[in-house]
Amino acid sequence: MKLRYAKSAAALTACLMGAGLLIVAAPGAKAATASPLLGTWVGPADVYHGGKYTQGTEKLIITTARGNVAKGTWQWKSAAGVWSAPAPVHLIALNYSIGATSIDILGADSEGTYEGVVIPGVSFEIGYMDSQAGGDRKTLVLHSLMKPAS
Repeated sequence: MKLRYAKSAAALTACLMGAGLLIVAAPGAKAATASPLLGTWVGPADVYHGGKYTQGTEKLIITTARGNVAKGTWQWKSAAGVWSAPAPVHLIALNYSIGATSIDILGADSEGTYEGVVIPGVSFEIGYMDSQAGGDRKTLVLHSLMKPAS
């Protein structure tokens, strides 16, 4: 009997602690938002792919922001090329609070991952890594400093 009550008390304590953490985290969660990412961001990009270096332009169009999550599309074009087809992208704002001077970003699409920093209304510095190995694909590393499109 004592063992059953001890397990019940431990489970109840764990539940109450978890509920307490949710209550404490709730105000911060409300303030956390990905809305500063909304809009079209365009900028020059440096690319290393398949052992070759090239430059071009990258474009992110963020259409939806809910809580810490933003989604939109990503496109690329080489210096003399045309825009690629839009590819879906999902991003997470990690440390946003009202009045923050920068927001850390993580994200992913169907082929790789994003990591970056947004200075709301000013710039979006982002790196991308496509680590899929296979066939003739090599690692793609893309880095750009984008500005809001006018």
